[in-house]
Amino acid sequence: MTRLKSIFLLSRPINLFIVGVTMYITRYVVLNDALHKGFSGELPIKNLHFALLVAAAMMITAAGNIINDYFDQKVDRINKPDRIIVGKTVSRRGAILLHQLLNATSVFFVGIVCYAYQFWSPIIIPIIIITLLWWYSPVLKKKPLAGNFLVAICTALVPVFAGVFDVQLLARELSMIEIGSISLYQYTWLWIVTIAAFAFVLTIIREAVKDAQDIPGDRAADYQTLPIVWGIDRTRNYVYAWMFVFALMTAMCMTRLEQAMDLALFAVLLVAPLSMALLRLRNARQSSDFGRVSYWIKVLMLGGLLLMLLLL
Repeated sequence: MTRLKSIFLLSRPINLFIVGVTMYITRYVVLNDALHKGFSGELPIKNLHFALLVAAAMMITAAGNIINDYFDQKVDRINKPDRIIVGKTVSRRGAILLHQLLNATSVFFVGIVCYAYQFWSPIIIPIIIITLLWWYSPVLKKKPLAGNFLVAICTALVPVFAGVFDVQLLARELSMIEIGSISLYQYTWLWIVTIAAFAFVLTIIREAVKDAQDIPGDRAADYQTLPIVWGIDRTRNYVYAWMFVFALMTAMCMTRLEQAMDLALFAVLLVAPLSMALLRLRNARQSSDFGRVSYWIKVLMLGGLLLMLLLL
């Protein structure tokens, strides 16, 4: 395996793809659709500047994945011995340097956009996420719930980051346009926060399932993750509870649909993979069984992105 290929795999390309697609869909599909309810102007952020924001978000995600593998070498030797990269094809020092380079470049990219529009508040978002992700692997990941909630919060910030520049730069104009009982500014943020909420809940579910997959290595490294502290049965019930929350959120969205085709898309892209995940979860008894649950959670995530693309 070449070093370049190793770095590519170390960054988790599928995760980066999901981050990038989420940001583009949030801006060019969801945000555009929301604004067209009463705003006829253009989005203020240029396409090139938005591409820098997307690149920054993907770099932060890649850096977080790299530092996670850096600290998890002992765990990975047990959980995935055939996929170890740090310490083999990529040195530990090289991983740290790459992590720092990606983070520094991401903040630089966001700084370029902030300077271009003289709007500096959003630069705090990547700085906060970078700081939290640094503490995640050596400290928070080893504790029940704390690490899972941290990753979920960072994931939920992706659609927020995708829309914050455009929406806040248009805040005055959007606040003057009424959509029912609220302003277009509030309506637009409601859409973005809804996407963030779906991302948060799905990530909470996925992180708990991933912890259940990683029990052997986590126990050897003395991690106190949820399945180790609570056991498989209580962890399964915890995941059931969050799946119920997701199902409730999905049902609330479906009640707003009138077209049969839209309802069919919801059923195929969200209800079907959620049902499969529930079925796999019911039969999960050992850590290896949760791998099948994790697969359907990923399908559910991709289905949600595709649904936004098709319906809006």
